[in-house]
Amino acid sequence: MALSGSAWAAATGIPAAAAAAPYYDLFSSLAASPDFARAFGKAPRLFADRLEGIARSFTLLELEEAVDSDFLDAGRGVSGGVGGWKMAAVSQPRGPSFDEAKMRYSDVAASLAGGTVVFNSAGAHIPKLGAVCLAALDAFELPNCLNLYCTGEGTPTSAPPHTDKQDVFVLQTCGTKHWRVYEPPPPHERPLSDPLARGKGDDVLALSELGEPLIDTVLTPGQMLYVPAGFPHTTDTIHTAAARDQLGDAAAGASVHLTVGIDTHIWGLNRWSMRSGALHRARLHDGVEPTRLAPEMYWRLMGVPHHLGFLRRHFPETSSSVAAQLVADVVDANPARWATAAEAELSHTLDAAAVTAHVAEHAARMTARQRAMYVDAALDKRPTSPGMPAVSLFRVKGHMDVMEQTMEEHLQWYGPGAVAAAVEAAVGVAPASPSTNQPVEERKGERSAKGGMGTSSGLGKAVAKKKAGGKKSKSKKR
Repeated sequence: MALSGSAWAAATGIPAAAAAAPYYDLFSSLAASPDFARAFGKAPRLFADRLEGIARSFTLLELEEAVDSDFLDAGRGVSGGVGGWKMAAVSQPRGPSFDEAKMRYSDVAASLAGGTVVFNSAGAHIPKLGAVCLAALDAFELPNCLNLYCTGEGTPTSAPPHTDKQDVFVLQTCGTKHWRVYEPPPPHERPLSDPLARGKGDDVLALSELGEPLIDTVLTPGQMLYVPAGFPHTTDTIHTAAARDQLGDAAAGASVHLTVGIDTHIWGLNRWSMRSGALHRARLHDGVEPTRLAPEMYWRLMGVPHHLGFLRRHFPETSSSVAAQLVADVVDANPARWATAAEAELSHTLDAAAVTAHVAEHAARMTARQRAMYVDAALDKRPTSPGMPAVSLFRVKGHMDVMEQTMEEHLQWYGPGAVAAAVEAAVGVAPASPSTNQPVEERKGERSAKGGMGTSSGLGKAVAKKKAGGKKSKSKKR
């Protein structure tokens, strides 16, 4: 029998977990639902009923306290010009000292007038949000991250059409926000674009590429929206007057929402990563580019293997059946190459059983690493460095370094060259050749950014910036 939220909070022994008990109740009920397990990664869903304990569970007042008591970073979402959605700096260093480099809440408040302020990986830094991440981790048993979004009233486009690499739970805590969610465009129509990162960086995702919205709604405090990875969405706070009029003061003011993202693609926990890793380990490279496959095949390969996380409760498949699915994924994505191969022989060649077991072990290690990070966040542990104040970024950097090492060990298991080849597979684009010589550090940026906030390419950049006396790094943003 699943724990109640209050029992879960008590079991953690962490004071901040009490405030996250409603989140655990919510997430654990979803993780226990066969219907949700079948829909996971496949269809968006609106939870229109007001969820107990979510409204005003995190406010601008609490954000102000977090910003002014720590050294946090944030980005301001901007669109227009060349490319898709990008992040601009919320603040600039005022001088060479640590204190002068610090972002202040007044910087955040000023940026709200111009759109959306984004705190990436806020759950790794802010104790109350770290407890929410811990609730999601214990419920779903899969890696996650939590971003915080704040948008001023009357913003015509708070986020232009884009897709994400995470399956996200959007939880509205304050104010209102208008959401439109669409069916993903066929990946093969734009094979050089990452379907899980459309509308970002240099990529533009136009509304003309999309059909009618699958969901068109205004989220109010206490409501939740589930958006699978790769499903385009766009938001604003200008088409929310009716909801504000109906709810009055309960929906007034800036929009604040938490986005809890299930991070399977970032950490190599999808069927495409298993397929490409198994082929690499067997030294069999069939040249399949996932974005050139039929949409049904692409999304099948982006699915989470059923022996991982909460899914294994609903799909009681043995390891041998998951290994058989791996063989089927190899064959079905390239039947011209593999259709004549005997299934048993191909399974032996791929060592499918060993790959299946290894991925399960990697998932367990990664969730354990994340749990340690979120426990420390919820406890607000702040290690100090000589001459530096006690701030969360030094703690988070240590955890992210361990997680990066765990990921590299996972990739190295597949054999020489797998770090270069499988990192791209883990983020949903075509795998590189084993001979690719692009530096690993450049290819890690997608994951490293999960540990930093705002416009940084990761906490390494943030730490370097502080040690350099507040000078801006020229590291390229992901």
